[in-house]
Amino acid sequence: MFKGNKVPKALAEMENIMNTKAFSYSKWLTGAVCCIIIAAFFLLGSLTFFKNAHDVDTNISFNGEAYLSFNNNYAAVGTPLTVNLNGASDENAVYEWFVGGSQINNPSPTYTPSANDLEKFITVTVTYDKTHSVSASLYCSKLPVIYINTDEAIGDEYVGGTMAMQGNSSYTMENTDFYFGDVYLKLRGNSTRYREKAPYKIKLSEECNLFNMGSGKHWVLLANDIDHTLIRNKLVYDFSADIGADYAAESLNVVLILNNEYRGVYQLCEQIRVDEERVDIFDWEALAKEAADTITRIRVQTYGLSDEDADIFQSKLEYALCTDFSWISYPYTFEYEGYSYTMTDYVDIPDTTGGFLLEMDFYNLENENGITTNYKQPFYFNTPEYGYTNSALKLYAYKYIQSFEYALHSPDFTFSNNGDHNMGQGLYYDPAEGWTSVEQSVFYTDYENDGKHYSQMFDMNSLITNFFVCEFTMNWDSMKNSVFVTKDIDGLAKLNPVWDFDWAFGNDNMHRIFTNYPTGWHTTNNYFTKEQYYQSVQWNRYLIRDPYFLMLAYNKYKEIRPGVIEDIIKDGGLLDTYYEELYEAGIANDARWSQTYNAYGGKNYEESMAALRKFIETRVDWLDKQFATFETFVESTGYYIPSDLIEIKSITYNNDNTVTMEGYTTNREASDMAFQINGTTIITGYSGTDGLCRITFDASVLNDAGNNIVQIHCLDKYGNYIEDCTNYKIF
Repeated sequence: MFKGNKVPKALAEMENIMNTKAFSYSKWLTGAVCCIIIAAFFLLGSLTFFKNAHDVDTNISFNGEAYLSFNNNYAAVGTPLTVNLNGASDENAVYEWFVGGSQINNPSPTYTPSANDLEKFITVTVTYDKTHSVSASLYCSKLPVIYINTDEAIGDEYVGGTMAMQGNSSYTMENTDFYFGDVYLKLRGNSTRYREKAPYKIKLSEECNLFNMGSGKHWVLLANDIDHTLIRNKLVYDFSADIGADYAAESLNVVLILNNEYRGVYQLCEQIRVDEERVDIFDWEALAKEAADTITRIRVQTYGLSDEDADIFQSKLEYALCTDFSWISYPYTFEYEGYSYTMTDYVDIPDTTGGFLLEMDFYNLENENGITTNYKQPFYFNTPEYGYTNSALKLYAYKYIQSFEYALHSPDFTFSNNGDHNMGQGLYYDPAEGWTSVEQSVFYTDYENDGKHYSQMFDMNSLITNFFVCEFTMNWDSMKNSVFVTKDIDGLAKLNPVWDFDWAFGNDNMHRIFTNYPTGWHTTNNYFTKEQYYQSVQWNRYLIRDPYFLMLAYNKYKEIRPGVIEDIIKDGGLLDTYYEELYEAGIANDARWSQTYNAYGGKNYEESMAALRKFIETRVDWLDKQFATFETFVESTGYYIPSDLIEIKSITYNNDNTVTMEGYTTNREASDMAFQINGTTIITGYSGTDGLCRITFDASVLNDAGNNIVQIHCLDKYGNYIEDCTNYKIF
């Protein structure tokens, strides 16, 4: 199956290996002796399209030209590769085979690749009628291959080109849609866009399910230039999915042939964007398309527009609606070409309580498109028009994030309009002490979220998943850049998906920043905050002050350690599997980009894989010790310190489906106690002169699984929490 809209144009005589303009595709038909052959490459910016000689009359040719096709759409070691001459007689034809540019002694139309042929072009030239010849090539790799040709240099703006795909033993014509058509490319990334092995954003002319990763137009080719293992990003994306992330970008390592030149191993990956196949939340752009379609149909009925005029009108209106989203909030009007449209007459518009994807990045600190919290956490809208054109949506996003942040800073992790609200600012970073900062009081209210615990604003599973991704990977950029927040119209916000881990697991980098810390907490390591003040007040640093969060994190580690993590490090596990799959491609990538290695440590593929394995194994061994018991975990993180001045004395389950708890404190400044059950239920009782306090509550607030925690606080006579006078009990 092929996806694409390019119409076959012309055939021309193919050149040899260095300038080849052709490669081949095939699809084995069930029960058929022969296969459909489609060989494609790019000639003067257009796709040429080859059909199977066995599937058509062998005398048929395109534009009177002969052409070649293979019996398979990839070259595999040990599998015969047969070339067919189409459009001309093969009587007395002479076959010449080349591997890696060197001719081999094989006059046959069939050649069987060997292991020595991996990561090389295999080209065959067929001379017929004594004077005419044609050539075709395949790149031989265990990995799938992406072929792209462009007419212009690739820069910050999209340029046009053509693209086709080559499979392997896992991705065949039977199970894969192979894209074959127009493509648009531009550079992507921040610092990596300036590297010689640059990453690319690609947009197909129509949606395609590339290598069964979900249908879409928008994809990225990650260069992984500083990661010579070539797997860090994929390993972490898949890890996040395996431990519970709602969405993780699917990806696949491929070989990229760009403008007939080998460019090495790239990671073909879904682009993070709002879409049913990607981040599946309410899509305001889809609503704009629906509105444009409805308005156009009404105009056709009213004014009798021709099909062409209707298409033009709809396209222009859709573009206008997608660049100015003021119409999605009151008064829901939109001015266009002299008409004022009340958009609620054409589509149902929900409240602006979601449908956005935010990304944290210090490049956004001065970006008017985004929002910055009072502790300098910088976010921008993944769809920038939301932030630029709709103040209601932007204000909602700001308040939601800000109230969540204030909840984290609160003693009971609950946002209150009556609580202390400060604005923080970093002054300077000291290598020994971390950030020196100041805070000042600010006025802030949010009646919609008043009284909400942070777990009632953000999905707890996403917070736990993000914490373990940060800690497992020790990524330099974690909680600094490429941190995403999603929010649907209904439901809680989520801290996902994860992105950008080429600096993870202690990887060397071009700036020579030392990140090789396999023993220690990413969350509490001041060195990992040195770039930006807001890293020193990152959210994980407040979450680990909450025993409720710590309990859930402890339970999660015990859940994922024997399965997900063990499957990565065990003999024959993921690290071994990736090493074997990528070995030849990794060595070839080394050879292509060896001139860049000195910038980040000089490790080649084998050395990089060995270093990655050592880091992960050391890290897991250290984590195992920290998670030996819940108490060792709490003590190791060190941000929640139970006090010996207060304790839970007893927990009694009553016959009437209630629970009675008794607390005791020796702190004589305490006038009250607050029992905080599983974060969200807070019950206050009078302590009395003997330091005892007893409360009774309905058991319905407990988790059915029996995983519950109560945190007990001391309060002074003014009702304020007494600092560092808290304890917990799991029951």
